[in-house]
Amino acid sequence: MNSQTTARPTTGLVETLHIDHVPESERHGQARSLFFVWCGASLCMATVVIGAIIGTMGNSLFWSLLAMVLGNFAGAVFMALHSAQGPNLGVPQLIQSRGQFGFHGALLAVVLALVLYVGFFAFTLIPAAQSLNVVMPSISVSNGMWLVGVPSVLIAILGYRTIHGLLQITTYAGLLAMLVLTIAMVAHAGLNLTPGPFSLGSFMLAASVTAVYQISFSPYVSDYSRYLPKGTPFSGTFWNSYFGSALGAIWIMAIGLVLAALYTDPKTGQADVVAGVAQLLGGGSVSAAVLLTLTFGAIGINAMNLYGSQLSIITALSSLYSPRTGAGLRIAMILLTAATGFALAIGMSADFLANFQNFLMLLVYTFIPWTAINLTDYYLVRRGQYDLAGFFDRNGVYARDAASWTYGGVNFKAMLAYVVGVLVQVPFINATYWKGWAVDALGGADVSYVFGLLVPALLFYALSTSSRLTRSGAKAEDAAPAQLAA
Repeated sequence: MNSQTTARPTTGLVETLHIDHVPESERHGQARSLFFVWCGASLCMATVVIGAIIGTMGNSLFWSLLAMVLGNFAGAVFMALHSAQGPNLGVPQLIQSRGQFGFHGALLAVVLALVLYVGFFAFTLIPAAQSLNVVMPSISVSNGMWLVGVPSVLIAILGYRTIHGLLQITTYAGLLAMLVLTIAMVAHAGLNLTPGPFSLGSFMLAASVTAVYQISFSPYVSDYSRYLPKGTPFSGTFWNSYFGSALGAIWIMAIGLVLAALYTDPKTGQADVVAGVAQLLGGGSVSAAVLLTLTFGAIGINAMNLYGSQLSIITALSSLYSPRTGAGLRIAMILLTAATGFALAIGMSADFLANFQNFLMLLVYTFIPWTAINLTDYYLVRRGQYDLAGFFDRNGVYARDAASWTYGGVNFKAMLAYVVGVLVQVPFINATYWKGWAVDALGGADVSYVFGLLVPALLFYALSTSSRLTRSGAKAEDAAPAQLAA
């Protein structure tokens, strides 16, 4: 086995492992910690903004809430299935993607994930900085970005353990803030929850935005379960990730939906959710405490974005050479991504909501075929059995394997399924920059993600099983059939 797969971290405060396999001697923790990680990851102002976007899509509050709940529960299934891979394999998600797309073919997912991390870092930074500006007008939005972003950089540098600890604090503090906001809404808002008129197109669009929010965690969700002991039950990893992510997102997006219903400007169609929180709570110390809590939540999720970005870049570098284990490379890549994210945030803050909605929908069309192929391969084709050494070997089974059409480090079966998965969505896309020819017949509904999941999954499964790929390249000692059956 390649030495990188057995690398050991130091015992210092700063994590030194990056894309390495986590050896059993370094495994620790329990699955319940994942509930706090994924609940805390949603408890920030950026997720409130997603709820507000859904609230401006054309349906009544009742139908918007229903679409948001269904989308979150559906999308969280996929992110939780990815999370359950972590204890079995002990490697980052993008390294594991080499098992489907090939040693070099996985660069496709690496590039997409890097765009996701930088984009979400910027999008999360903007409303957090705006919150600081509302609480303390002397702090400009641009200065607020630094006050939120720099602590995120420091937490990401410290690494896995610190991120887990911070998000547990974020969860408790964020849920308390949500409770205060919910009480204020019930007491003062006079909400209208009668169903009212129904628009299928708006309903499906809202469901797809929230589903892709959950699925967007897929490229890095197992990064936060890979340190768990190999014997961690599948059910514990899955359900803690599922309910943590779904319930946290549903509650805070519901806040955003209500704020949109109350404070959307009829002239622009935009909702200033930061100002809405302050207005709903009447200003003063309670309003400041809630806004600061949601700003604090942005530090945790942005630390995760930076942590994932450095894994992406190092994964890309490892296609060329074997990076040595150590904190230095991790820190350099975190700083590089943070600098890029700061520049992007400053450049887009003027049209934040429109940019955010376009960004989310772009993720639908690029990430869903990838997640379909990854999960199909892991659970149905190989059943968790991979050659761990091959993940780090440029000349190994994931570099050349006739059974999977892998040549030059590219798995052409996976690539074919991915391209088909992207193209099959085109007729059903309903976005500001493209409207497919099947959209009008469906009442304006965007159902592209349904085809983006089913078609590549079925095609990849058919191509893989027809050549008996189920055991190709797998080693018995790397399998965990008991865990998969748990």
